[in-house]
Amino acid sequence: MGKNAVIIKSNPYGLILMLDPDIPFEELRQAVEDKFSQAAGFFKNANVALTFRGRVLTSSEERQLIDTIVENSSLRIVCMVDERKETEEHYRRAVTEALDRPATEEGRFYRGTLRSGQVLETETSIVVVGDVNPGAQVISRGNIVVLGCCMGYLYAGAGGDTSCFAAALIMKPIQIRIADKIVRSAIVKRRDTGEYPVDPKIAFIREGHIQIQEISGDTLSDYLG
Repeated sequence: MGKNAVIIKSNPYGLILMLDPDIPFEELRQAVEDKFSQAAGFFKNANVALTFRGRVLTSSEERQLIDTIVENSSLRIVCMVDERKETEEHYRRAVTEALDRPATEEGRFYRGTLRSGQVLETETSIVVVGDVNPGAQVISRGNIVVLGCCMGYLYAGAGGDTSCFAAALIMKPIQIRIADKIVRSAIVKRRDTGEYPVDPKIAFIREGHIQIQEISGDTLSDYLG
């Protein structure tokens, strides 16, 4: 395995992983595990945004690498960032979006896939490192961030907070609820098993209605005000 299979670059808010485009994926995953195991003490429970660069990954491969990083370091990956917008300011806004609304609450993490019939309920904001399958539910009094494919039910602001949001790398939910507002999907069925490209989106309330937009520097700037 080449010593440069994985190269980590960083700024104060995020990490860019330069990935070898040619080696088999399992070798790449092992290289990521080795790299973060060796550097675990360096990161010190940091909350970061993450970008993969240099290799085209499937959504499954991305999730495997995220799981590998989380399992072999003290990092908290709060969001993914489009590699075309990896400026330090964009990372800062992405991390702020994921963690600092509401700023007084300490969010929590759930690692794993939620399957049909499972309900994850929390009093704080939640980051799900995995998928939310059709029929699964995430209910939070704060914000919800899904670092995977969301095809289930999301209920953010369950205590009535209309400033809360829900975001996902792949946003294909059956239903999103924020406070007392609800929007349903006419596309995804309960037993959907399709593969969808990574297309991060955020849902929030504006002018009395839930809006869903692509996550970008402009979107975050507009939403955070």
